[in-house]
Amino acid sequence: MKRITSILTVTLLLLFVAFSGAFAEGGKIRFGNLALLPGLSVQGVHDDNIYLGDGSNNTTEVEESDWITHLKPGIGIEYSFPDRGKMIAGYQGDFAYYSDNSDNDWQTHKGMFVLNYDSPGGLIAGINNAYTKAEDPYGSLNQYRLGQALTKRWNNDLASKVGFNFSDRFKILAFYNYYKQDYDDNVRDYTQDYYSNEGGAGFEVKVMPKTWMFLRYYYGTQKYFTHRSGVTSSNDASFDWQRANTGIGWDSGGKLAGELNFGYQWKNYDNKLDVNGNKYDDRNTWIASTSVDFMPTETTTLSVSIARALRQSGSDSNDYFEDTGYGLSVSQKIMSKFLLKAGYNYSENDYFAGSRKDDNHTLNASLQFELIKDILKAGAEYKYMEKDSNFAGADYKDNQFIVSLDATY
Repeated sequence: MKRITSILTVTLLLLFVAFSGAFAEGGKIRFGNLALLPGLSVQGVHDDNIYLGDGSNNTTEVEESDWITHLKPGIGIEYSFPDRGKMIAGYQGDFAYYSDNSDNDWQTHKGMFVLNYDSPGGLIAGINNAYTKAEDPYGSLNQYRLGQALTKRWNNDLASKVGFNFSDRFKILAFYNYYKQDYDDNVRDYTQDYYSNEGGAGFEVKVMPKTWMFLRYYYGTQKYFTHRSGVTSSNDASFDWQRANTGIGWDSGGKLAGELNFGYQWKNYDNKLDVNGNKYDDRNTWIASTSVDFMPTETTTLSVSIARALRQSGSDSNDYFEDTGYGLSVSQKIMSKFLLKAGYNYSENDYFAGSRKDDNHTLNASLQFELIKDILKAGAEYKYMEKDSNFAGADYKDNQFIVSLDATY
Protein backbone atom coordinates (compact mmCIF):
# COMPACT_ATOMS: atom_id res chain seq x y z
CA MET A 1 0.00 0.00 0.00
CA LYS A 2 2.87 2.38 0.82
CA ARG A 3 4.41 1.72 -2.60
CA ILE A 4 1.14 2.49 -4.40
CA THR A 5 0.72 5.68 -2.35
CA SER A 6 4.25 6.83 -3.18
CA ILE A 7 3.67 6.18 -6.90
CA LEU A 8 0.47 8.27 -6.89
CA THR A 9 2.15 11.06 -4.90
CA VAL A 10 5.10 11.27 -7.30
CA THR A 11 2.76 11.15 -10.30
CA LEU A 12 0.55 13.99 -9.03
CA LEU A 13 3.55 16.11 -8.04
CA LEU A 14 5.24 15.75 -11.41
CA LEU A 15 2.01 16.40 -13.30
CA PHE A 16 1.60 19.60 -11.26
CA VAL A 17 5.15 20.67 -12.11
CA ALA A 18 4.60 19.89 -15.79
CA PHE A 19 1.27 21.75 -16.02
CA SER A 20 2.59 24.76 -14.11
CA GLY A 21 4.09 25.96 -17.40
CA ALA A 22 0.84 25.77 -19.35
CA PHE A 23 0.49 29.55 -19.62
CA ALA A 24 4.12 30.23 -20.51
CA GLU A 25 5.11 31.47 -23.98
CA GLY A 26 5.05 28.68 -26.54
CA GLY A 27 4.08 26.10 -23.92
CA LYS A 28 7.44 26.55 -22.15
CA ILE A 29 8.67 28.39 -19.12
CA ARG A 30 10.93 31.01 -20.72
CA PHE A 31 13.38 33.65 -19.54
CA GLY A 32 14.69 35.24 -22.72
CA ASN A 33 16.78 32.62 -24.52
CA LEU A 34 16.49 30.22 -21.57
CA ALA A 35 13.66 27.68 -21.38
CA LEU A 36 12.67 25.18 -18.70
CA LEU A 37 11.29 21.94 -20.17
CA PRO A 38 9.50 19.68 -17.64
CA GLY A 39 7.65 16.51 -18.58
CA LEU A 40 6.23 13.23 -17.38
CA SER A 41 5.23 9.99 -19.04
CA VAL A 42 3.06 7.37 -17.28
CA GLN A 43 3.10 4.03 -19.04
CA GLY A 44 1.43 0.68 -18.46
CA VAL A 45 2.82 -2.45 -20.12
CA HIS A 46 1.41 -5.95 -20.25
CA ASP A 47 4.42 -8.13 -21.06
CA ASP A 48 3.80 -11.86 -21.61
CA ASN A 49 7.48 -12.85 -21.31
CA ILE A 50 9.31 -10.53 -18.89
CA TYR A 51 12.45 -12.74 -18.70
CA LEU A 52 12.58 -13.46 -22.46
CA GLY A 53 12.62 -17.21 -21.79
CA ASP A 54 11.80 -19.98 -24.25
CA GLY A 55 9.52 -21.90 -21.84
CA SER A 56 11.67 -25.04 -21.82
CA ASN A 57 11.95 -25.08 -18.00
CA ASN A 58 10.71 -23.25 -14.90
CA THR A 59 14.08 -21.91 -13.77
CA THR A 60 16.38 -20.30 -16.34
CA GLU A 61 13.89 -20.37 -19.25
CA VAL A 62 10.59 -19.62 -17.55
CA GLU A 63 7.91 -17.70 -19.46
CA GLU A 64 6.33 -15.24 -17.03
CA SER A 65 3.80 -12.49 -17.75
CA ASP A 66 3.24 -9.35 -15.70
CA TRP A 67 1.85 -5.82 -15.72
CA ILE A 68 4.57 -3.17 -15.41
CA THR A 69 3.91 0.47 -14.55
CA HIS A 70 6.53 2.98 -15.67
CA LEU A 71 6.89 6.51 -14.32
CA LYS A 72 9.23 8.55 -16.52
CA PRO A 73 9.84 12.05 -15.18
CA GLY A 74 12.06 14.43 -17.10
CA ILE A 75 13.39 17.96 -16.82
CA GLY A 76 15.48 19.96 -19.26
CA ILE A 77 17.08 23.38 -19.54
CA GLU A 78 17.49 24.77 -23.05
CA TYR A 79 19.54 27.81 -23.99
CA SER A 80 19.22 29.13 -27.54
CA PHE A 81 21.94 30.87 -29.53
CA PRO A 82 19.93 32.89 -32.10
CA ASP A 83 20.84 31.89 -35.67
CA ARG A 84 23.57 29.61 -34.29
CA GLY A 85 22.08 26.68 -32.41
CA LYS A 86 21.23 25.64 -28.88
CA MET A 87 22.43 23.89 -25.73
CA ILE A 88 20.34 21.47 -23.66
CA ALA A 89 21.02 19.86 -20.28
CA GLY A 90 18.50 17.45 -18.80
CA TYR A 91 17.48 14.43 -16.77
CA GLN A 92 15.28 11.46 -17.70
CA GLY A 93 14.20 8.82 -15.20
CA ASP A 94 12.41 5.49 -15.59
CA PHE A 95 10.87 3.88 -12.49
CA ALA A 96 9.41 0.42 -13.23
CA TYR A 97 6.98 -1.33 -10.85
CA TYR A 98 5.87 -4.96 -11.42
CA SER A 99 2.43 -6.04 -10.24
CA ASP A 100 3.22 -9.71 -9.46
CA ASN A 101 7.03 -9.80 -9.43
CA SER A 102 7.79 -6.79 -7.25
CA ASP A 103 11.31 -8.07 -6.50
CA ASN A 104 12.10 -7.08 -10.11
CA ASP A 105 11.26 -3.39 -9.59
CA TRP A 106 14.02 -1.25 -11.07
CA GLN A 107 14.94 2.30 -11.90
CA THR A 108 17.17 3.97 -14.46
CA HIS A 109 18.52 7.52 -14.43
CA LYS A 110 19.99 9.39 -17.39
CA GLY A 111 21.70 12.76 -17.48
CA MET A 112 22.16 14.43 -20.86
CA PHE A 113 24.06 17.37 -22.32
CA VAL A 114 23.72 18.44 -25.96
CA LEU A 115 25.38 21.34 -27.77
CA ASN A 116 24.81 22.21 -31.43
CA TYR A 117 26.58 25.36 -32.62
CA ASP A 118 26.91 26.48 -36.25
CA SER A 119 27.91 30.14 -36.53
CA PRO A 120 27.43 32.34 -39.61
CA GLY A 121 31.20 32.84 -39.54
CA GLY A 122 31.75 29.12 -40.18
CA LEU A 123 32.61 27.65 -36.76
CA ILE A 124 30.99 24.25 -36.05
CA ALA A 125 30.85 22.60 -32.64
CA GLY A 126 28.82 19.70 -31.32
CA ILE A 127 28.67 17.70 -28.08
CA ASN A 128 26.27 14.88 -27.24
CA ASN A 129 26.92 13.29 -23.86
CA ALA A 130 24.70 10.87 -21.95
CA TYR A 131 25.41 9.34 -18.55
CA THR A 132 23.16 6.42 -17.60
CA LYS A 133 22.88 4.54 -14.30
CA ALA A 134 20.73 1.50 -14.93
CA GLU A 135 19.43 -1.75 -13.48
CA ASP A 136 16.91 -2.47 -16.25
CA PRO A 137 16.56 -5.74 -18.22
CA TYR A 138 17.42 -4.24 -21.62
CA GLY A 139 21.01 -5.48 -21.75
CA SER A 140 24.08 -3.87 -23.29
CA LEU A 141 25.04 -3.33 -26.93
CA ASN A 142 26.18 -6.97 -27.12
CA GLN A 143 22.87 -8.15 -25.50
CA TYR A 144 24.58 -9.25 -22.28
CA ARG A 145 21.98 -10.33 -19.67
CA LEU A 146 19.12 -9.31 -21.92
CA GLY A 147 15.82 -9.85 -20.10
CA GLN A 148 17.45 -9.98 -16.63
CA ALA A 149 16.36 -7.18 -14.32
CA LEU A 150 18.50 -5.71 -11.53
CA THR A 151 21.73 -5.93 -13.54
CA LYS A 152 23.27 -2.79 -12.06
CA ARG A 153 25.68 -0.82 -14.24
CA TRP A 154 26.50 2.64 -15.50
CA ASN A 155 27.79 3.97 -18.78
CA ASN A 156 28.94 7.27 -20.21
CA ASP A 157 28.56 7.91 -23.95
CA LEU A 158 30.18 10.97 -25.54
CA ALA A 159 30.23 12.07 -29.19
CA SER A 160 31.81 15.39 -30.08
CA LYS A 161 32.99 17.35 -33.09
CA VAL A 162 34.57 20.69 -33.99
CA GLY A 163 35.20 22.14 -37.43
CA PHE A 164 34.77 24.92 -39.92
CA ASN A 165 32.39 25.61 -42.82
CA PHE A 166 34.06 27.39 -45.75
CA SER A 167 31.68 29.55 -47.80
CA ASP A 168 28.84 27.08 -47.14
CA ARG A 169 30.46 24.71 -49.66
CA PHE A 170 33.15 22.79 -47.77
CA LYS A 171 33.50 21.51 -44.21
CA ILE A 172 36.47 20.12 -42.32
CA LEU A 173 35.75 18.36 -39.02
CA ALA A 174 37.57 16.66 -36.17
CA PHE A 175 35.78 14.04 -34.02
CA TYR A 176 36.30 12.56 -30.57
CA ASN A 177 34.08 9.78 -29.16
CA TYR A 178 34.29 8.12 -25.75
CA TYR A 179 32.35 5.28 -24.14
CA LYS A 180 32.71 3.55 -20.79
CA GLN A 181 30.57 0.95 -19.04
CA ASP A 182 31.07 -0.45 -15.56
CA TYR A 183 28.98 -3.22 -13.93
CA ASP A 184 28.47 -3.26 -10.16
CA ASP A 185 28.96 -7.04 -9.80
CA ASN A 186 32.69 -7.58 -10.38
CA VAL A 187 32.35 -11.34 -9.89
CA ARG A 188 29.49 -12.18 -12.27
CA ASP A 189 29.81 -9.31 -14.77
CA TYR A 190 33.51 -8.42 -14.79
CA THR A 191 33.92 -9.41 -18.46
CA GLN A 192 31.74 -6.44 -19.52
CA ASP A 193 33.77 -3.59 -17.97
CA TYR A 194 35.55 -1.56 -20.64
CA TYR A 195 36.17 1.90 -22.04
CA SER A 196 36.82 3.03 -25.60
CA ASN A 197 38.36 6.13 -27.18
CA GLU A 198 38.00 7.11 -30.82
CA GLY A 199 39.36 10.09 -32.74
CA GLY A 200 38.75 11.03 -36.34
CA ALA A 201 38.75 13.62 -39.10
CA GLY A 202 36.38 14.31 -41.96
CA PHE A 203 35.77 16.37 -45.07
CA GLU A 204 32.38 17.34 -46.54
CA VAL A 205 31.38 19.04 -49.77
CA LYS A 206 27.94 20.33 -50.73
CA VAL A 207 26.70 18.59 -53.89
CA MET A 208 23.11 19.88 -53.89
CA PRO A 209 21.08 22.33 -51.77
CA LYS A 210 20.92 20.85 -48.23
CA THR A 211 22.89 17.77 -49.43
CA TRP A 212 26.47 16.97 -48.41
CA MET A 213 28.86 14.21 -49.46
CA PHE A 214 31.35 13.19 -46.78
CA LEU A 215 34.48 11.12 -46.17
CA ARG A 216 35.65 10.31 -42.60
CA TYR A 217 38.46 8.35 -41.02
CA TYR A 218 38.67 7.13 -37.40
CA TYR A 219 41.10 5.31 -35.13
CA GLY A 220 39.95 3.82 -31.84
CA THR A 221 40.77 1.46 -28.97
CA GLN A 222 38.69 -0.63 -26.55
CA LYS A 223 40.27 -1.67 -23.24
CA TYR A 224 38.88 -4.02 -20.56
CA PHE A 225 39.77 -2.94 -17.04
CA THR A 226 38.37 -5.53 -14.57
CA HIS A 227 40.38 -8.77 -14.47
CA ARG A 228 39.46 -11.99 -12.62
CA SER A 229 39.52 -15.78 -12.97
CA GLY A 230 42.76 -15.88 -14.94
CA VAL A 231 41.80 -13.03 -17.30
CA THR A 232 44.62 -10.46 -17.40
CA SER A 233 45.76 -7.62 -19.62
CA SER A 234 47.96 -10.14 -21.49
CA ASN A 235 45.05 -12.37 -22.59
CA ASP A 236 41.89 -10.24 -22.49
CA ALA A 237 39.92 -9.20 -25.59
CA SER A 238 41.14 -5.59 -25.79
CA PHE A 239 41.54 -4.37 -29.36
CA ASP A 240 42.00 -1.38 -31.63
CA TRP A 241 40.40 -0.50 -34.93
CA GLN A 242 40.52 1.76 -37.93
CA ARG A 243 37.48 2.64 -40.00
CA ALA A 244 36.63 4.77 -43.01
CA ASN A 245 33.08 5.97 -43.71
CA THR A 246 31.54 7.71 -46.68
CA GLY A 247 28.06 8.69 -47.77
CA ILE A 248 25.55 11.52 -48.05
CA GLY A 249 23.91 13.64 -45.36
CA TRP A 250 21.10 16.18 -45.42
CA ASP A 251 20.47 19.42 -43.56
CA SER A 252 17.22 19.70 -41.64
CA GLY A 253 14.23 21.39 -43.20
CA GLY A 254 13.97 19.43 -46.45
CA LYS A 255 12.18 16.29 -47.60
CA LEU A 256 15.21 14.16 -46.69
CA ALA A 257 16.97 14.04 -43.33
CA GLY A 258 19.67 11.90 -41.73
CA GLU A 259 22.66 10.12 -43.28
CA LEU A 260 23.32 7.41 -45.83
CA ASN A 261 26.49 6.05 -44.18
CA PHE A 262 28.61 3.02 -45.16
CA GLY A 263 32.22 2.12 -44.43
CA TYR A 264 34.92 -0.44 -43.81
CA GLN A 265 36.58 -1.44 -40.52
CA TRP A 266 39.91 -3.07 -39.65
CA LYS A 267 39.87 -4.67 -36.17
CA ASN A 268 43.08 -5.90 -34.47
CA TYR A 269 43.34 -7.57 -31.05
CA ASP A 270 46.07 -6.62 -28.55
CA ASN A 271 46.71 -10.27 -27.62
CA LYS A 272 47.11 -13.52 -29.57
CA LEU A 273 45.24 -15.97 -27.30
CA ASP A 274 42.34 -15.70 -24.83
CA VAL A 275 42.37 -17.15 -21.29
CA ASN A 276 41.39 -20.61 -22.66
CA GLY A 277 44.13 -20.64 -25.30
CA ASN A 278 41.80 -19.83 -28.22
CA LYS A 279 43.24 -17.61 -30.94
CA TYR A 280 41.83 -14.12 -31.42
CA ASP A 281 40.61 -13.46 -34.96
CA ASP A 282 41.51 -10.05 -36.40
CA ARG A 283 38.58 -9.02 -38.59
CA ASN A 284 38.17 -6.69 -41.58
CA THR A 285 34.61 -6.11 -42.80
CA TRP A 286 32.09 -3.58 -44.07
CA ILE A 287 30.08 -1.52 -41.60
CA ALA A 288 27.04 0.74 -41.81
CA SER A 289 25.22 3.38 -39.77
CA THR A 290 22.45 4.60 -42.06
CA SER A 291 19.29 6.33 -40.91
CA VAL A 292 17.25 8.28 -43.47
CA ASP A 293 13.83 9.94 -43.17
CA PHE A 294 11.84 10.85 -46.28
CA MET A 295 8.91 13.25 -45.91
CA PRO A 296 6.84 13.16 -49.12
CA THR A 297 4.16 15.31 -47.46
CA GLU A 298 3.94 17.39 -44.28
CA THR A 299 1.99 14.60 -42.56
CA THR A 300 3.91 11.50 -43.77
CA THR A 301 7.39 10.28 -42.85
CA LEU A 302 9.03 7.14 -44.24
CA SER A 303 12.16 5.92 -42.46
CA VAL A 304 14.87 3.45 -43.45
CA SER A 305 17.81 2.25 -41.35
CA ILE A 306 20.75 -0.04 -42.20
CA ALA A 307 23.30 -0.98 -39.53
CA ARG A 308 26.28 -3.28 -39.30
CA ALA A 309 28.86 -3.52 -36.50
CA LEU A 310 31.22 -5.97 -34.80
CA ARG A 311 30.33 -6.62 -31.15
CA GLN A 312 32.68 -8.31 -28.69
CA SER A 313 31.08 -10.87 -26.34
CA GLY A 314 33.35 -10.14 -23.37
CA SER A 315 36.91 -9.89 -22.09
CA ASP A 316 37.32 -13.62 -21.35
CA SER A 317 36.65 -15.01 -24.83
CA ASN A 318 37.70 -14.67 -28.45
CA ASP A 319 34.01 -14.69 -29.42
CA TYR A 320 32.34 -11.77 -31.20
CA PHE A 321 29.41 -11.41 -33.55
CA GLU A 322 28.60 -9.50 -36.70
CA ASP A 323 25.42 -7.52 -36.04
CA THR A 324 23.71 -6.75 -39.37
CA GLY A 325 20.23 -5.32 -39.66
CA TYR A 326 17.73 -3.04 -41.30
CA GLY A 327 14.53 -1.26 -40.35
CA LEU A 328 11.49 0.19 -42.13
CA SER A 329 8.84 2.41 -40.60
CA VAL A 330 6.09 4.86 -41.50
CA SER A 331 4.56 7.72 -39.54
CA GLN A 332 1.27 9.29 -40.60
CA LYS A 333 -0.51 12.23 -39.00
CA ILE A 334 -4.29 12.03 -39.28
CA MET A 335 -6.65 15.01 -38.83
CA SER A 336 -3.99 16.94 -36.86
CA LYS A 337 -4.85 15.05 -33.64
CA PHE A 338 -3.78 11.47 -34.39
CA LEU A 339 -0.35 10.06 -35.13
CA LEU A 340 -0.15 6.52 -36.51
CA LYS A 341 3.20 4.67 -36.57
CA ALA A 342 4.22 1.21 -37.73
CA GLY A 343 7.60 -0.39 -38.21
CA TYR A 344 9.62 -3.55 -38.64
CA ASN A 345 13.26 -4.21 -37.68
CA TYR A 346 15.40 -7.24 -38.45
CA SER A 347 18.95 -8.06 -37.39
CA GLU A 348 21.19 -11.09 -37.78
CA ASN A 349 23.82 -11.91 -35.15
CA ASP A 350 26.48 -14.16 -36.67
CA TYR A 351 28.91 -15.38 -33.98
CA PHE A 352 32.55 -16.28 -34.63
CA ALA A 353 32.79 -19.11 -32.08
CA GLY A 354 30.47 -22.12 -32.02
CA SER A 355 28.68 -21.34 -35.31
CA ARG A 356 25.85 -19.64 -33.43
CA LYS A 357 23.44 -17.53 -35.46
CA ASP A 358 20.47 -15.48 -34.21
CA ASP A 359 17.68 -13.90 -36.23
CA ASN A 360 15.97 -11.02 -34.41
CA HIS A 361 12.60 -9.57 -35.39
CA THR A 362 10.75 -6.59 -33.93
CA LEU A 363 7.33 -5.45 -35.10
CA ASN A 364 5.47 -2.49 -33.61
CA ALA A 365 2.37 -0.38 -34.26
CA SER A 366 1.12 2.59 -32.27
CA LEU A 367 -1.56 5.26 -32.23
CA GLN A 368 -1.16 8.56 -30.40
CA PHE A 369 -3.88 11.10 -29.71
CA GLU A 370 -3.24 14.74 -28.82
CA LEU A 371 -5.53 15.64 -25.91
CA ILE A 372 -4.15 19.16 -25.38
CA LYS A 373 -2.10 20.68 -28.20
CA ASP A 374 1.65 20.44 -27.56
CA ILE A 375 0.99 19.54 -23.92
CA LEU A 376 -0.82 16.25 -23.27
CA LYS A 377 -0.93 13.09 -25.39
CA ALA A 378 -2.38 9.61 -24.91
CA GLY A 379 -1.23 6.53 -26.78
CA ALA A 380 -1.55 2.80 -27.32
CA GLU A 381 1.09 0.50 -28.81
CA TYR A 382 1.65 -3.16 -29.63
CA LYS A 383 5.18 -4.59 -29.87
CA TYR A 384 6.25 -8.09 -30.87
CA MET A 385 9.83 -9.35 -30.47
CA GLU A 386 11.27 -12.71 -31.51
CA LYS A 387 14.74 -14.25 -31.45
CA ASP A 388 15.21 -17.40 -33.54
CA SER A 389 18.56 -19.00 -32.66
CA ASN A 390 20.39 -22.27 -33.25
CA PHE A 391 21.92 -21.86 -29.76
CA ALA A 392 20.05 -23.68 -26.97
CA GLY A 393 18.24 -21.36 -24.58
CA ALA A 394 18.56 -18.21 -26.70
CA ASP A 395 15.14 -18.34 -28.41
CA TYR A 396 12.22 -16.25 -27.20
CA LYS A 397 8.96 -14.63 -28.26
CA ASP A 398 7.52 -11.61 -26.49
CA ASN A 399 4.27 -9.67 -26.86
CA GLN A 400 3.83 -6.27 -25.24
CA PHE A 401 0.65 -4.17 -25.04
CA ILE A 402 1.35 -0.60 -23.96
CA VAL A 403 -0.82 2.37 -22.96
CA SER A 404 0.68 5.75 -22.12
CA LEU A 405 -0.04 9.32 -21.08
CA ASP A 406 2.61 11.97 -21.85
CA ALA A 407 2.75 15.54 -20.58
CA THR A 408 5.57 17.67 -22.04
CA TYR A 409 6.43 21.35 -22.53
